[in-house]
Amino acid sequence: MSEDELQIHDVVSTYVAGFNRGKRELLLEALHPRFVSAGFFQHELQWDSAEEFASFCAQAAPDPDGPIPEWRIETLVISGQTAVAIIRDRWGVRQFRDSLTLLKDSGRWQIVFKAFHILD
Repeated sequence: MSEDELQIHDVVSTYVAGFNRGKRELLLEALHPRFVSAGFFQHELQWDSAEEFASFCAQAAPDPDGPIPEWRIETLVISGQTAVAIIRDRWGVRQFRDSLTLLKDSGRWQIVFKAFHILD
């Protein structure tokens, strides 16, 4: 794995741990301050900023003390200082496929956009 791939894996791992544990500080470390999340939940389009998403996870984490559910990067494409990672993850009983767009700013990768799809 290249250095960028390792760094992106670490950022995604921090993101997954943050939302499963409901840890705002972990999420805000992985997410760019101008992060946006979008997707459909119960047939309604949902948009969240970094703060909104982190606050929601802090309040609604399904099992903050349990193990981090298995996750994986299905596809990763890096183009200079941008990257797209398609990941499969779990939050509680729901499985997701998240499309994460990342930027490398000042040598640090962060997630700037997430489009999510609930698989089951």
